[in-house]
Formats: sequence, structure tokens, C-alpha cells
Amino acid sequence: MNAALDLSPWGWIFPLCLGFMSSCQAVPIVGGRIVSTVGSSPIKYPFMVSLQDVIRGNGTRGFSYRHFCGGSLISDRWILSAAHCVWRKNIHNIAAFIGYEDIENIGQLEPYGLESAEYIYFQPSNFRNDIALLYMKRRYWSYLRRDLQFAQLPPQGMQQDRNESCRIIGYGATRHAGPSQKQLFEAEVRVIGNQKCRDIIGHIWAPQNGASTVCALGNNQDSCQGDSGGPLICPYGGRDYIYGLVSHGLTCGIQGMPSIYTVTRPYYDWVQLLMQS
Repeated sequence: MNAALDLSPWGWIFPLCLGFMSSCQAVPIVGGRIVSTVGSSPIKYPFMVSLQDVIRGNGTRGFSYRHFCGGSLISDRWILSAAHCVWRKNIHNIAAFIGYEDIENIGQLEPYGLESAEYIYFQPSNFRNDIALLYMKRRYWSYLRRDLQFAQLPPQGMQQDRNESCRIIGYGATRHAGPSQKQLFEAEVRVIGNQKCRDIIGHIWAPQNGASTVCALGNNQDSCQGDSGGPLICPYGGRDYIYGLVSHGLTCGIQGMPSIYTVTRPYYDWVQLLMQS
């Protein structure tokens, strides 16, 4: 990881994207594999969002873009992401690129502007309630994806099986402090219990019992800076759900060190209320 923020006297915590500061260095999935759809097969993650800063050029240069966080499209107007990604950023200087496995030729991709961001008692000092809903200026529509299935939030009562593998997806570097990539990567992690997480990273930053965060650990696979806001995808009843959102961690890509995710289920009613308003 190439940036650190000293948030407490007990140690260092590394936000997976310093979205509430002036810039965000993208260092995403560690130890993952490229997501690449072959032929006419449906895109594997059509709901995946790359949030990018809009950088205005001088004269005739126009615009350029820079990826800083991930997100999930949960309806044709709403994106679910982490609050710290967009906290104190000018929402009108952010573009969303939806459903792309490769963001290399950004000029050929379609950007969606954002109208507003909604939070629910977000606390940037400790990443509590690290969740945000982003409202797009126009509805998402693609003639290539008329049957698009939006990302789904977990149903009532979903408890993640500790033995079940979950997935994380994101854009950027494939190793610690490496160059950012333009391909979408995926990796496998498993949710671990809060007590086990506290044994590893200490009780200050680990989720407490009943908290709306959870730890997940991979075998040399991990989320890192630039993955923030992206989904932790877990199976339940034969379907995949956005069980969590990439939030923060003490480091990234180190064997035996988990990262921390916002659990989406406690916010289900809040999300539904905003989407229906």
C-alpha cells in the first residue's frame, strides 16, 4: 500500500481509497485474475461500476478520467458504493462507467454523470456507516444489455456461511504499490468471525459483535486501495448477493491479514426508502 493515514494512537489504518482527501491512489485487487467474457457470452458483472474523477483539460483538450473507486448498479438510477469514496468530493466532477471489463479506451466508453450522494450518519474518523447511494443524472440503458440484472442486496436473514467462498472485484494494480490496471479483476475471500478478526488486527479496528462491518480473508488474495466501494459478492440460496462493500483495512495483500467490509443488510430499509422516493 502506498499511502497511510494515522487516525488513532493505537496504530495505522489504511483506507482502501482516500476518497475523502484530495486524491485517491488506485491499487486494487491483489492476487486476483482478469475477468474476461469470451465471444457472445453475457458479461459476468454487468452491474460493476468504475467511479472516476473528471479532469478538465485546457483549451481543446477536453476531458480525461481517473478511476478512484468501485460501486454496484442496483437500479437504473442508483449506484451503491462506500461513503468515504465520495465524502467531501464534488459529486458533479465524478463520472460512472458501468459494466466494462476493460476501461483502457475510456474515450469509447459511455460516462454517466452523478446528481447527488446520500449518506446515513457516516463517520469518516472510524469508517462507521461506510455506505453511500449515488443518484445518476439519467437512467442507465444499453441496447446491448436489455436484460441487465442489477446487483441484489441480501434477503432478510442471510448469514454468510464461513466455509463458503465469496468474491471481490475491482480495477487496478495486481500487486502492492504496483501500476494500476485497466482490466477488471476478481478474487476469492472468505468471511471470518469477528473474534478471529480481533485476534489478528486487534479490538480497536476489528468489527464488534452486532456491528455493521465484517472481515474477509483470502489466500494471498485481497482488496486494496482503489477497490473501495466495490462489492463483496456472496452466494445464498443459489443466487449471488452484494453481502458487503469494500471499506478499509490495516494493510493489503499480506498473507493472513483480513480487510474490513461494510455489511449491506442492515441498510436495506434505508436503501429501499431512498430508491422509492
